[in-house]
Formats: sequence, structure tokens, C-alpha cells
Amino acid sequence: MSATAENLRELHQLHQRAKALRDRLISGPKTLASRQAALANRQAALEASRKALQDAKVQLKKREHALQALQSKIDDLQVKLNQVKKNDEYKALQNQIANDKSAVEKTEGEILGDMVRIDEQAAALGVEEAEFKKFADEVTGLKSMLETQAGTQKVQLNELESAIIGAEAIIPEDERERYRRTVKQHGADAMAFVENGACSGCFVSVTPQMMNELINARALSFCKTCGRILYLAEEDIPNTKRLAR
Repeated sequence: MSATAENLRELHQLHQRAKALRDRLISGPKTLASRQAALANRQAALEASRKALQDAKVQLKKREHALQALQSKIDDLQVKLNQVKKNDEYKALQNQIANDKSAVEKTEGEILGDMVRIDEQAAALGVEEAEFKKFADEVTGLKSMLETQAGTQKVQLNELESAIIGAEAIIPEDERERYRRTVKQHGADAMAFVENGACSGCFVSVTPQMMNELINARALSFCKTCGRILYLAEEDIPNTKRLAR
């Protein structure tokens, strides 16, 4: 079998389809890893929000205990105030009670502020938890989808690789080593069609002699600039065949 433009084009397309599948098999896990990293960051942020809410509740309890202690102290001072005989002691106790009542008012204000902040934090945490769950479900769905697709893609890739081996029968025996080197260097772009007299891989014009070689298709033609294996563009084949007569 000779390496005609039609079968070179088919071989080229097989290489490109195989590359597309390999790229998807690589990009899928990378995408999943990126989403999982984002999920881990959201998990850490969620845990920080939960801790902040718990710390705020602990702070509120401390203020409530402090308020109870102040009120108990005022009650004790009030009892002493009723029992004291000396005027100086009486005034000192009154001052202390007044100071403690001011502290009570301040603490009550702080407690009220804490309660408002806790309500706001709890509401924000609820939203954050819902968003985290939604994102976690999306990551789980993506993982499942990629695993399913990977199984199908691996089967398709095996089929394409087998098809490539079969299609490579068109490569002349004495040029197969150079063909393999070219594929190793350029991968799926190891071949390029010639359109309007130029290589579609590097866009450099080909010589008239090379055009004749492509028309006759007796051997592989390699681009003198980029080294790719050349074949005629499909729409140019009828014209070149007429020229070759």
C-alpha cells in the first residue's frame, strides 16, 4: 500500500483523536484535584467559622457569669449597707455599689452585643454550610463522572492505538524509523497537510519538487523546515492530479 494523501490523512486523524483522549485522561484528574483543593480550603474556612461561633458563645457565657458575680456582689454590699453604723463606711459602700451597678450596665450592653453578633454569625454559618454542601456534592458528582468517562476513554484509546498500528502499514519499511522519530518529536502533529503551497505545520512554502513528490505519492515527503510528514489537503487533490497528468 502506498502512502497516499487519503491514508496519511486518516493516520493523522487517528493520532489527533488519540491525543485528544490522552489529554482528557490527564486533564480530568487535574481538574478534580483542583476542585478537591478548593473544597479543602472551603472546609478549613467552614471549620474556622464554626470555631469563631463557638468562641463567641464561650465569651457570652463568661460575660453572663461575670454579670451574675457583679449582681451577687451588689446584693452583699446592699446587706452590709443596711448594717453599717459609720457614715464614712456607708458612703464608701454606696460608691462601691454605684461603681458595680455601672459595671453591670456595661456588661449587660456587652452581652446584648454578643447575642446580636452570635445571631449574625449563626445565620452566616448556615449559609456557608449550605454552600459547602452544594460544592461538595458537585465535587463528588465530578469525581464519579470522570471515573465513568475514564473507563470509556481508556477503551476508546486502546481501540485507536490498535487502529494506528494498523494504519501505519502504509509507511514504507525503509522510512518507518524516521516516521517514528518524527512522531516522537511532534506527537499527534507529526503530519501536516499542504495547502496553497505551504506546510500547515510551520506555514513555510514547499518547493515545486516536493509538490511533485506529493502528487506522485511514491514515498513520504518531509517538510524541509519543521520535519513533519506532508500530504496534500483534500481540496487540493483533484487539482494536483490534473497537473500530474
